[in-house]
Amino acid sequence: MQISVDNTPTLRRSLSLPGHNLQTRGEADLAARLGDALLVPSIPERIPLEDRPLLESSLGPHLFHSYAGRTHPLLVRLLCRDMEPGQTLLDPFVGSGTVLVEGVRLGLRTIGCDVSALSMRLSRLKATPLRKGMQEALLLRAQAVCEASLQRVKKRVSPPRNYDDQQFYAPHVYLELCGLRAEISAVCAADAPLGEALLMVFSAIVVKASNQRSESSSESVERHIGKGMVSRWLLRKTEELIRFQNGFWPEDLKPIAPLLIMGDARSALRPSEGCKVVAGSVDRVITSPPYLGTYDYLSHHLRRYAWLGIDPSPIERDEMAARRHRLPLAKRMQTHEADTWNWLSAIERLLKVGSQCFVLVGDSVIEDTLCDGAEPIRRAAESTRLKVVAEASVERPHVMRTDRPLPPRCEHLLALVRSS
Repeated sequence: MQISVDNTPTLRRSLSLPGHNLQTRGEADLAARLGDALLVPSIPERIPLEDRPLLESSLGPHLFHSYAGRTHPLLVRLLCRDMEPGQTLLDPFVGSGTVLVEGVRLGLRTIGCDVSALSMRLSRLKATPLRKGMQEALLLRAQAVCEASLQRVKKRVSPPRNYDDQQFYAPHVYLELCGLRAEISAVCAADAPLGEALLMVFSAIVVKASNQRSESSSESVERHIGKGMVSRWLLRKTEELIRFQNGFWPEDLKPIAPLLIMGDARSALRPSEGCKVVAGSVDRVITSPPYLGTYDYLSHHLRRYAWLGIDPSPIERDEMAARRHRLPLAKRMQTHEADTWNWLSAIERLLKVGSQCFVLVGDSVIEDTLCDGAEPIRRAAESTRLKVVAEASVERPHVMRTDRPLPPRCEHLLALVRSS
């Protein structure tokens, strides 16, 4: 059966919110650079077809797989553009892999840490250039998977197992997803790298196929998805993943595979936990730790965890600053400041003397109170060998509903330097 894919006239990608009223302080040149990074052009939610080739060659794999709260890749690019091939770049909160992708593109040695197994797997795929042979094989496998899945649906083949709670899907959509997942499992058994790539493609579409409202909301909505549409989404997303490789990776690049550390940044980067990263070996840190009370990655990705066979208990136990943590404000702030000191002191040990650490944080709204996202970094740094030398802040729209007017919400970019 031939699978046809609709070519939509626009791409939907949102990587930043508009910013205004820039404020800087500290070392003038560095503060100006931080300001430039915060004001990189936002990417509109709808991208006209004629603008797509230039955007894709510039952002490539960053456009694959939505992920709530991801850092704008152009911000990261500006902060690491002066690094030399072979230097080491660390992100202790790797998320969807933005810092790793930019580092690999520059020929850097990259290190990423995260408590989420989904983050580890997605980052590995995005930060790995797909060579021509792999691209061709991946597309052929995706086509075969979709055709076999549609045959399963047509013949009303019962799913080999229940992957997720069926209440989150229309019945025919759930059967189609089960068929796709079963076919991908067969690919994993025959060719693990191809199978893993297809699992990440599957991950990229599964929330859209469920009745979960969005990536950052677990609210339920009714969706009308036609029969066979999910298979078409899988094939289209595979084609996107392949297309996003074109023009993004330098032709003469000799990529260095990232070192991925699965664990909590507060402890996993310490030698007592088996961390093998040598003290004083990291040239730069670029990271964006969780914003207090803003996201809840456990609930955001529950559908994905179920289909991918990921145990959610580590992130349920160790996720920092999650919105679901319903403690009194004073207690939440106290815990957040202690967490901040723990991960800052862990990376302090790894940074070379004189090296920079860039931290992107945002203000939060807790109990209708605006909480300064930068202040815990400033306070924690005072009891480490990391000194805040420059800052930039820009106003962003409020993303949380409140019962009363609040002062402007800001996003902050801080530059810290490791002292001797």
